Amino acid sequence: MFRLIVAGRCPCHILIMLMLANSLTSQSVASEVTEPELDVRANNNEELDRNYLATLVERFDALAVAAKKEEKEAEEIVASIPTEQIEEALRFGRQYVEEWKQLEQRIAKEDENRFMLRGTSDKNGGTSLSPGAKYSARFSFTRHNPAAMAQSKEAAVDYVARQYLSDRLGIPVAKIGSINRLATSSNATDRQAALPPLTPCDFNSKFRTIDGSCNSNYYHRYGQAGTIFQRIYSYRSYADNVAQFRIGVYGQPLPSPRLISTTIVLNDTVPDPSVTLLTMQWGQFLDHDLTLTPTFTKSDGSAYECCSKPQTGIDVSPLPHPECAPIAVPADDPKYNPVPSSPGVTCMNFVRSTFGKDLDGNIPRQRHHVNALTHWIDGSNVYGSSATHAAALRDSSSFNGKLKVSFINGRQFLPPGPNCCPGGAGAVWPNVCTSICFDAGDDRVNEQPLLTVMHTIWVREHNRIADALYRVAPGQSSDFYYQQARRFVIAEMQHIIYNEYLPVMIGPELAAQVNSPEYHYTPYLNPAIFTEFSTAAFRMGHSQLRSFIRLFQSDGRRDDEQSFLLSNAFNEPQRILNRNFFDNSLRGLLQTPAQAVDHCFADDITSQLFKPTGQKLGLDLISLNIQRGRDHGLSPYVGMLYYLTGNLLQSSSPYNFDQLVPRIPLEVVTAMKNVYASPSDIDLFVGGVSEKPLPKAVLGPTFASIFALQFVNLRRADRFFYSSNVGIDPYLRRNQFAEIQKVSLAKIICDNSDGTITHIQPKAFRVPDNLLNKPVPCENLPGIDFTKLPPL
Repeated sequence: MFRLIVAGRCPCHILIMLMLANSLTSQSVASEVTEPELDVRANNNEELDRNYLATLVERFDALAVAAKKEEKEAEEIVASIPTEQIEEALRFGRQYVEEWKQLEQRIAKEDENRFMLRGTSDKNGGTSLSPGAKYSARFSFTRHNPAAMAQSKEAAVDYVARQYLSDRLGIPVAKIGSINRLATSSNATDRQAALPPLTPCDFNSKFRTIDGSCNSNYYHRYGQAGTIFQRIYSYRSYADNVAQFRIGVYGQPLPSPRLISTTIVLNDTVPDPSVTLLTMQWGQFLDHDLTLTPTFTKSDGSAYECCSKPQTGIDVSPLPHPECAPIAVPADDPKYNPVPSSPGVTCMNFVRSTFGKDLDGNIPRQRHHVNALTHWIDGSNVYGSSATHAAALRDSSSFNGKLKVSFINGRQFLPPGPNCCPGGAGAVWPNVCTSICFDAGDDRVNEQPLLTVMHTIWVREHNRIADALYRVAPGQSSDFYYQQARRFVIAEMQHIIYNEYLPVMIGPELAAQVNSPEYHYTPYLNPAIFTEFSTAAFRMGHSQLRSFIRLFQSDGRRDDEQSFLLSNAFNEPQRILNRNFFDNSLRGLLQTPAQAVDHCFADDITSQLFKPTGQKLGLDLISLNIQRGRDHGLSPYVGMLYYLTGNLLQSSSPYNFDQLVPRIPLEVVTAMKNVYASPSDIDLFVGGVSEKPLPKAVLGPTFASIFALQFVNLRRADRFFYSSNVGIDPYLRRNQFAEIQKVSLAKIICDNSDGTITHIQPKAFRVPDNLLNKPVPCENLPGIDFTKLPPL
């Protein structure tokens, strides 16, 4: 990205150069790639080696040590550069960012002028919005995050300065370390953003901090909200080893993500008869506990427009944001341009993610992106990731630490969102606009009704536990009950993930390795979520989605009145207020098979994602996933195969497409040949989601391996992990741990439904089966005996 900027030598052209550098049609020279010379072996019927995960963990740890050595060498190179050259480079970097900020101001002024010319008085949260801005705001997953964007601009100063030095000194930019910390002039550093504030740590406390800090006594910022993700592997992550989108091994631009989507993806239904749709919904809920990557937005939270019209258009806007990277839509696209002779849709909006600083305040040598959430499994989707948000979610009138709820027709629901938007459902809460948005620990709670149901289940569970703790240990403060209930809710979530969810997703053998006692707490491990997991592997749930969501009544009959098409229910959480919707939707999740994880996706997300009311087309989530992977610098699929070389079903990097068979079905490989120039160009999401699954698992070997490495790292790094340090003060007591081990998602659903779910299969992620998973009365399922939890 920045090589083109510096090569221009003229500061007045910086922004133009930036746009060129971000363009998908960039003709940059590819980084030198050396293919690993290994044999190819893939057979998904092979036995899983019992030492596989241990080998992978050892490799990961070794590469982490090597990365620290490289970082030290990069710092030594910087130390050898004369101070005046450092200062000159930083001046150039600051000038670049200043022009960036000026462009944002010009865009804001353009918006203001456009609104005035149209004479609109439309309001959204007090800010006038054009129809186009309203469209992008509707589909904005993240609120305005100025702290993350400020981190990005500070990092950009460093990246531009490094490229400046690289061009002048002939040193590869990837070998130059962080330099802005070495500036000496009074205003040279001018840092625009500090890392998130860090409060003093109390390592004798039983309770986690809300923002994830103070977990590790080795490095207090480990896992803190607002810090960056980490990578498993950086093979061919960026074309310039810093920020520019990866290009093909032959130096050509990679194919358009939309072309890949229409060539490889099928809008078909291939159910997985062994697992329930609940696996999809739990996966989305868990993802919203772990990852949220802010993008660059306008001050009102709406997205920058990278095309001449919101989402689709013909020409790029006269003032595109420098972080725009719009997705090209082919002229003969079967959905967006069904009449090739008159194409009207050539561009899909896409804005890049914010990127930030290392935990020590230095700038990493390539982009690493900001996670707005904590990196732990800590219920932040229920409680929030900041002290301010957590406080807003608590019921200040509660004497026993409950969370806020709304009681509607005698049932507990989430509280209304702080920025409810006008809708057609009518006012439900007094003096609140309407019912179409709820508040929760994660802002995406309103994305679709089944997600809202899951959020509601866990808020009810917190309040149920708080009530029970008050009964068995009365006389304590409200904060005591809140923290204790939160502590046990998090333990329940972790138990479900490691003992119910992972065995289904990655298979019982690999899950057993993840749960092996050899992986004990290790305080020096960085828990930061892997970007390969957040941006590729964990997006596999998009393949599990069903287009038609079937609801079932308590007598087993279909609820045809309330069943719905997913494409018609985005941003309509108010559906859960309808009579019987809550329990009927839970029965649907428990009885309906999920779709198989493969190259087949519902057309609700391949062309109708978040479509505006009354329109036929929306966005393509597959295209967005592919483009986000390139934005986040993911290694290609073949690169991850090389990293995972070992004894789990693959042993090398394939040289031709035919060698991908039988790991990937022949018809998918044939489609890949038609769009990719080389198997080494295949995007990680595309390759990983297309693999045949491991035995008794939902995922194929590559994504299963990333899952295993991610969850074993989260377990090893977490001082508060529910099964770590049991019996040692201040962690779970042995009696408390024994009660948590009784927990199941089935029991939690029973305890927190509206009361009409009386029978349920014990293994909620597996379909009901009269032989192996027969539904039983809810009262027959074991649960926590709260009388056995004290002393607290």
